[in-house]
Amino acid sequence: MESAGINWLAVIASTIAYMVLGALWYSPALFGKAWMSALGKTEEEIKAQSSPLNYIWALILSFIAAYGIARILNWIGDYSVSRSIIVSLLAGICFVFTTMGVNDIFEGKSRSLTAINVLYHIIGFFIIGLILGIWR
Repeated sequence: MESAGINWLAVIASTIAYMVLGALWYSPALFGKAWMSALGKTEEEIKAQSSPLNYIWALILSFIAAYGIARILNWIGDYSVSRSIIVSLLAGICFVFTTMGVNDIFEGKSRSLTAINVLYHIIGFFIIGLILGIWR
């Protein structure tokens, strides 16, 4: 697969921005307490299952998301800010929301947990699109 036309610095910056959003989103300052409550876990339980490997995987997966959006924009041939945001939001709503929503329904997860997690990704995808569109 040809990678001509991909702005790798923008993809890396988007990946980092997505990770920073996650750190803020799941912090006590924003939705960390509500997220833990919806999971039915305490902060100690979350810390006990945390590992540096989790963050490495999150970084890799965030990079794949940013690269995927950049690749789609490259195929379309339009990196304008508006097009980048539209593509990113469509990806978040049509793929993340739907797949996580289906899983959460059958796994019996609360709507609040689904909302917290899905909105994080949709806003993260929005940020990816914004960075890719501006940095073109």
